[in-house]
Amino acid sequence: MKTAAVVTVTRGDRPWELSNCIASVKAQTYPANHYILCDGDFDNFVKIKKDYPEAKVCYWDAKIGGDGYAGQRWLAAAPQLLTEEVAFFCNDDDWYDPDHVASIMSKIEQGYDWAYSLRSIYDKEGNFLFDDNCEALGELHDSWNIPGHHFVDWCMWGMKTSFLKQLAIILNQPSPQVDRQFYEAATQIVPNFTSTNKHTFNFRLGGECGVQKEFFEMGNHSLLQRFNGKLPWIIT
Repeated sequence: MKTAAVVTVTRGDRPWELSNCIASVKAQTYPANHYILCDGDFDNFVKIKKDYPEAKVCYWDAKIGGDGYAGQRWLAAAPQLLTEEVAFFCNDDDWYDPDHVASIMSKIEQGYDWAYSLRSIYDKEGNFLFDDNCEALGELHDSWNIPGHHFVDWCMWGMKTSFLKQLAIILNQPSPQVDRQFYEAATQIVPNFTSTNKHTFNFRLGGECGVQKEFFEMGNHSLLQRFNGKLPWIIT
């Protein structure tokens, strides 16, 4: 049984969302160590460490977020320190379904070097809106609004740590497109990957990326029309 780690970067300024994220990792059916990396606020670090003894809470005494960086420096550095065999990321305002880690680990146990899930979309208050069946589909289909462009959110995949250590430097840049750039590089450098075809990662609108629900409504409608109401990547 391979070991797994989930890495979450936080400023500690979204306590309700962070609590939901931590609870979702704790509830995984496949055990995973959860590393909470606190960016520059010592008081928040102390509170998080006290409130969540089940997590491995770390602190860096300097704010390295901002100026276009939303955790990228932490995510670039963290894999070099992990001893677990497979690594995952989860933003502090997002969360997993209970079988997220297990479904990806199942693919890795089958021989893949990394695997990604699909994602569901929620509003800022945590209410379910719809599944994303139009944008973050990886190789299952290109994004509805950019023909030929494939991507997944960095919170949707799990990757053997040995490969992530080689790729993580790509994350150390302030570009808002960094997860897309990482995905493109990963597919070329570590081409032995697959999808679970399950919507087990939950993405909350209202964060730094600024995407609105209308984008997904239009995209989902567009692809449903294209496939006559039967999306080929949906497992029934």
